[in-house]
Amino acid sequence: MKLFRIALIASLTAMSGTAMAATEGTLGATSTGTSIINIAKGNAVQITNLDDINLGAQGNLTATATQSDDVCVFSSTGGYNITLTSANGAFELADINTTTSIPYSVDWIAGTTTTAGYNTAITGLTGDSSAVDCDGSTNATFSVSVTAPDFNAADPGTYTDTLTMLVQPE
Repeated sequence: MKLFRIALIASLTAMSGTAMAATEGTLGATSTGTSIINIAKGNAVQITNLDDINLGAQGNLTATATQSDDVCVFSSTGGYNITLTSANGAFELADINTTTSIPYSVDWIAGTTTTAGYNTAITGLTGDSSAVDCDGSTNATFSVSVTAPDFNAADPGTYTDTLTMLVQPE
């Protein structure tokens, strides 16, 4: 029975992936013991400092309407990618009372400007790897634009969408 318990404990220790390598010191004039120290760092990302975008209320546009928001992207690996999607199934502002919509575009600016494709990852980006809040600063910007022809062709109404930004470590 004692041999069975020892075998069971050894099996459980091996299954957990944790080796019990600490050693006790011996009684004497001096004594030395050892302990293995471990820590595991996993991938982690976070996007913060997001604000809503309000393109205003107009009856007509003479130029493209654009608004931007500066954000912070933290990545424990330093690198990240971002995929942008829309609640309306495309980059479209939908009228809350009709089936009319207005297309919009999104630019992601992190060092260089990249026009986002719908549900297509923008890769090779660099985030802050030391502070999840970028030490109170920002390191990326997203910009939303509606062209004057698209806006002017739409019926009067209130148009809205929810832009989702999925950030993943690289």
